[in-house]
Amino acid sequence: MDFKRIAFVLFVVFLGIVVAQDAYVRSLRNRKVEPRMYTVVLSLDGFRYDYQNIANTPTLDSIQQNGVKSVGLQPVFPSLTFANHYSIATGLYAENHGIVANNFKDPSTNQIYSNISPEAVSDSRYYGGEPIWVTAESQRIKSAINMWVGCDAKIKGYRPSWWKSYSVNEPYTARIDSVIKRLSVDYNNRPHLAMCYIEETDKVGHRYGPDSPEMIAAIESVDSLLGYFRQQLKLLSFSDSINFIILSDHGMIQADTQNVVDLGRIVRDAWLDTLICSPAISLAYCKKGCADSLLSDLQGVSGIRACLRTDLPERFHCSSTARMGDVVILSESGKLQIYNNKKPSLPAGVHGYDNANSLMSGIFYAEGPSFKSGFLAPQLYNTDIYALLCKLLEMDPAHTDGQIERIECVLNDK
Repeated sequence: MDFKRIAFVLFVVFLGIVVAQDAYVRSLRNRKVEPRMYTVVLSLDGFRYDYQNIANTPTLDSIQQNGVKSVGLQPVFPSLTFANHYSIATGLYAENHGIVANNFKDPSTNQIYSNISPEAVSDSRYYGGEPIWVTAESQRIKSAINMWVGCDAKIKGYRPSWWKSYSVNEPYTARIDSVIKRLSVDYNNRPHLAMCYIEETDKVGHRYGPDSPEMIAAIESVDSLLGYFRQQLKLLSFSDSINFIILSDHGMIQADTQNVVDLGRIVRDAWLDTLICSPAISLAYCKKGCADSLLSDLQGVSGIRACLRTDLPERFHCSSTARMGDVVILSESGKLQIYNNKKPSLPAGVHGYDNANSLMSGIFYAEGPSFKSGFLAPQLYNTDIYALLCKLLEMDPAHTDGQIERIECVLNDK
């Protein structure tokens, strides 16, 4: 090769380096580190702690490698969707924030809270504590909350800057796109806290069970959605300032549909004012002076355990609120209870059991500038999430039942 040809090759290489360097510098200029970090939270309803191990999950695998994964995320009792999403938002146990189940009675008003009633879910009287978006808005930090329990209600005089009520018909990609759209506006109108909800693994878990082929397909589908969300976040000009948290409210267990307890054949209506029944837990609101009589009807029944609400284990943190009823009827792990349903459509998968049951444990993954890389965290507790979010967003927290000391191990500075 003659000298001119060598010189030409070197010039081309040098030119390529200059162009690449210029492109890199321009990309850095476009990706400014913001004065305050952003936090995006995605809840995958019913995504059990071990689902990553039974399906192909390249996105979760990548997040685990680049960020944080916990051994599990313990829910509060009862391990139901509404109680736990609101505990994640407030850092409180169910007895302290008031959303004790998906459906319950408030004896002080004699009204029923139903998770399918738009009037109930938007009624601020049901919601105690201070959800994270209220903390943010009260400290002049904008929030965008998509389909999270409590976001429909005006709490302590505040609503999120943007919120969307739950809609079962809205595609999951549309939910993600709506969050990205809110994050894509100018700096002064952009939320620093965004929260989004996807229920696919819970829906499939109830219908087919956590041990089914359909669940494997659902896990892989959700992982793909997560990959899409992650990629859209990376396309934002301030992506280097985004902390991304993926969690779930509870796990799931395969139901024993062969031995079902029909409470309607056991309890006497004479003792009852209202019974709110679900497969894993029922709340009995008794007529005056009838709680002990109802309890005696339920003693010794195989598959369930009943007790006065005031006798619930202290670790459940549910005994002090009348919204839990007078008598609480608990199914044994995997067992089901129904009430006067002659041809019940039984679920294949169930949750709502003792929150210390490992199969009720959810997930916690996180990545971003504030999180460690390749870190396996111990078992975490969802009442600590609120305190973590406050720390990430540099906000003064409200009083909670959580402990920042149990979860701050996931952060870079710890």
